[in-house]
Amino acid sequence: MSNISKSCNYILAGVDTFVSLQGAFIDIQQKDHYDDIKLDNFLQNTVSKFLYSFGSFLNYKSKTFKENYSEKIITEINKMNSRSFMKNTDLYIDSGGFQIAMGALKTERMFDYIKVYHEFLKNNYQLFSHAFHLDIPPGPGSDDIFQSYKQIEDLNRLSYQTTSQLPQEVKDKMIYIHHFRTPSLYKMYSKFLWEEDLANGYQYFGTGGIVAAAATDMIIPVIIYCIPLSSILKYNIQKKNKSFKFHVLGGANYIDVIYHKLFSYHIKKKYNIDCEITYDSSSVFKGLAQGRIIPTFKDNGILDKMDIRSIVLHQKFEKDITIEDKLYQILNDMSRMYNFKELNSKDDPIYDLERGTFSRSSYMYLFCYMLYMYKKMEIIAEEFVKDLYPSFENGNQEQFDQKFFNMYRRFNGGRTSRKLKAKSYSVWKSLEILSNLDEDYNKHLIEKFMSSDDVSGMVGGGSLKF
Repeated sequence: MSNISKSCNYILAGVDTFVSLQGAFIDIQQKDHYDDIKLDNFLQNTVSKFLYSFGSFLNYKSKTFKENYSEKIITEINKMNSRSFMKNTDLYIDSGGFQIAMGALKTERMFDYIKVYHEFLKNNYQLFSHAFHLDIPPGPGSDDIFQSYKQIEDLNRLSYQTTSQLPQEVKDKMIYIHHFRTPSLYKMYSKFLWEEDLANGYQYFGTGGIVAAAATDMIIPVIIYCIPLSSILKYNIQKKNKSFKFHVLGGANYIDVIYHKLFSYHIKKKYNIDCEITYDSSSVFKGLAQGRIIPTFKDNGILDKMDIRSIVLHQKFEKDITIEDKLYQILNDMSRMYNFKELNSKDDPIYDLERGTFSRSSYMYLFCYMLYMYKKMEIIAEEFVKDLYPSFENGNQEQFDQKFFNMYRRFNGGRTSRKLKAKSYSVWKSLEILSNLDEDYNKHLIEKFMSSDDVSGMVGGGSLKF
């Protein structure tokens, strides 16, 4: 069995797809490769947090939903929870705010959606481990959905106030979302946090807009989510809380794992506050199934992207090992660790030529491998942070920057880039932000680097009327 204890902080979005694929594989191959018990053990020691969206059945064409909407969601959740390999996992419920921001709901139906979501939370809280606040930020084409930021503020206030009035057993499972990525959003959510105290009583917080601000992230001189994290940290200090959790929606690149571990370590060192940072994505589906690319370490310790398309399996990956041989090597290393059946090219080819895609066994093993890698990266990140942090404590920025740059390059296939250099040198400044907790400086950064993301036609005016 595994010699690694505890699952990592990565949350896999698209849990319904994961359960469907893995369940069908176990049933079809009659538990020959691994069964529910072995997969359960694997998940407990790698990735045991999964995300399902309440917005899964919103229809972008009709832009509305039917009266039995919650019943459909509950049916899907019960189906996932009934699978025995999921019995020791944590199920997170996303509110569907992303789908709304992308235009999946008419503005006049948002009132009803807020009511339906909160009724679901109140009546079914035993079905999930955590659930996100229903936040309704502007997305692409927001000026066609909303009249103004004032209207968005009123909708969000209604949703957040409704959440704050839930029974405590439900509220204890909620994740308070704090947005920041434009001046208008920063002003709005700062009002909720500091003036209206709508975050009172929560232990789990989060932020979004990381993916949406990817272009801005190239030029801003900090790791972007340290801005909302510093606000939430300051809030928890004022509330005299000795621990809290923080979720970064979308921060799931491997280099992000180092940021998460470093910021948590710094908060513990400076404030003696435990801060567990979680993060999510569904990118394993896209990268594996569509891109046919997986991450793996070379003998020199460099993490590289390995192309595993069928037409290149015969090519050398490094030295005298082919891509195909490397695949079997890394999958069987994982298999021995978790007591899975080992694969071989005769019984378990990488590709099923008749179906023209991965064989079922290789695809499911590769899926597990992608999860296993997040746990492995967290272990590496934790050790690296212990070595890196003394340079910050000693004020040796040159040494700190160089160490981080070398690690970043290692995670980037040994290659350098303009973004890599910029982000490497912004980590020190991010730690300073988490040390100073200066809301005025945060506001300055947002106004300087993110003003262009505001929808100018929606600034000012408007009301909660349709």
